[in-house]
Amino acid sequence: MNVAILSNIVIDEIVSRDLNSSQSLGGPAAYCGVTARKFGFDTTLFTHFGNDLDLQYIEYLKNQGVSFNNLQPSTLPTTRFVLKNFETDRELTLQSKCIPIDIEEIKNVKANCWLISPVFDEVPLDILQYLVTSRKEKQFVMLDPQGYTRTVDSEGRVSIRKKMNIPIHNVDGIKLDSQEISCFTNGLQGMEGMKKIRCVYGIKYVLYTQDKVIHLLEEGKHYWINIPKHESPDSTGLGDIIASSFACTMLKEKDSVWAFCFAAGALTAALQTKEIGIKKIPSKSAIEQDATYYYNTMNFEIIER
Repeated sequence: MNVAILSNIVIDEIVSRDLNSSQSLGGPAAYCGVTARKFGFDTTLFTHFGNDLDLQYIEYLKNQGVSFNNLQPSTLPTTRFVLKNFETDRELTLQSKCIPIDIEEIKNVKANCWLISPVFDEVPLDILQYLVTSRKEKQFVMLDPQGYTRTVDSEGRVSIRKKMNIPIHNVDGIKLDSQEISCFTNGLQGMEGMKKIRCVYGIKYVLYTQDKVIHLLEEGKHYWINIPKHESPDSTGLGDIIASSFACTMLKEKDSVWAFCFAAGALTAALQTKEIGIKKIPSKSAIEQDATYYYNTMNFEIIER
């Protein structure tokens, strides 16, 4: 089975809580791509980068078994962010952005899973609509809409829009944090926000990370897992690891509860590494160990539809 990931390669300058600075390959192209390979999937990136990208990063991804749809550099520079981690929050600054993906790049491509995870402006909405309306039976479309919800000020500082209305209807799964769910539901949080995402947009599986809790809403069933606190120096890429783990497990097991436990297990295993950047991507065995624990300890309730 194969996974296709739509997201531009990113270079992150990560400033940890102790004010140490380091540069890392980042973005969903790296985090989702390498995570999917941990699950044994053939993985192809639909991505763009500039001549400024150090070729060691391309070689790293190739060595991990990740393939590229196109290796021709763009005339624009690679997308770059500066991430400053604080105790309970982080500050994100966009330094440069590469060209968007063109719909012709993804037409006629056969994939078991499309993982759509823009970082900023690189996945046009016509691609999202095309994949939802033209997909074949048993193809799974997973969306992390972070890049759609972001806006920048004149100095490149990134913030989340207060509200927006874009066609995210009928994707199979979506991963949202508190700011993103508020953006799509006109300020709703928690169960009310998840219900609105599911009902208004027709999305089967709503994954929602809220503080130290991760939720799954599926039809009239609500599952949630409390994640133990871990003193990790960097939270970059955790959402990507969650989304990729959930999608890959859904494809393999066809079991949303097991997939949810693997998503939570991947989050915990990544935090337990205490690493910065892509070094935090955990092994499959570490993910599975935590997932098995969560399968036996998760919370569950039936809710009104």
